[in-house]
Amino acid sequence: MIHMTRHWLALAAAGFTAFAASEVLADCRVLDPELQGSYRGGCRDGLADGVGKAIGTAGYNGAFRAGRKHGKGVKTWPSSGDRYEGEFSNDRKSGTGTYTWGPRSAWAGEKYTGGWRDDRRDGYGVYEWPGGDRYAGPWENGVITGQPTRKMFARARAQSEIAAAVGTPGTKVCREMTVGIATRDWVRGTVVAAEAGRIAVRIDDAGRFAHTIASRVVGQGNIVRDAPRFWTPCIKGGDW
Repeated sequence: MIHMTRHWLALAAAGFTAFAASEVLADCRVLDPELQGSYRGGCRDGLADGVGKAIGTAGYNGAFRAGRKHGKGVKTWPSSGDRYEGEFSNDRKSGTGTYTWGPRSAWAGEKYTGGWRDDRRDGYGVYEWPGGDRYAGPWENGVITGQPTRKMFARARAQSEIAAAVGTPGTKVCREMTVGIATRDWVRGTVVAAEAGRIAVRIDDAGRFAHTIASRVVGQGNIVRDAPRFWTPCIKGGDW
């Protein structure tokens, strides 16, 4: 119940409203599986059509056509804090828009503004990192096709080194977690697999506080899939 309350509060802060049951158009379908909780707005032939608001595991406020996001709108993901504002076509990000990665995302604080096609960055776009680095140039099918910046080369090299250090199954890894403003805690685990830019970590010690990693509540024995850059090999000694 506490988790759901936080979920609804996060959506409300993003401009969404929790509607009373009598206000929800229960017979009007939204096809995006992340938005199939409640809906209020335009409806045609049993499908969301026109301007509306939908809430599920994510929230959306904007235009619909035949049950799909189509036109301008804003979609948010409370679990990560991610937010996209821009154009959609047949439920996909297409046209021009801005995607901002939230504080609980693996790419917290990063932002992309520019062209989209079928949910991929495409055309001219600007990608910004929290440290001030900035790429402005062409994209194709989600991939940069212009000249990378020096910092991009440095990050790629550093990330490759980190991935090599923590990407071997059986490696004991640690992740530092911040609680509140200044309290720090550690989550410890064992790498069980490396896959598509992620490592799968079996949690051996969930820490002293409750934590969420990659949108999943951490518990002993759970397996989380996370970006390698957040983990470091544990220093031998103590319990390790």
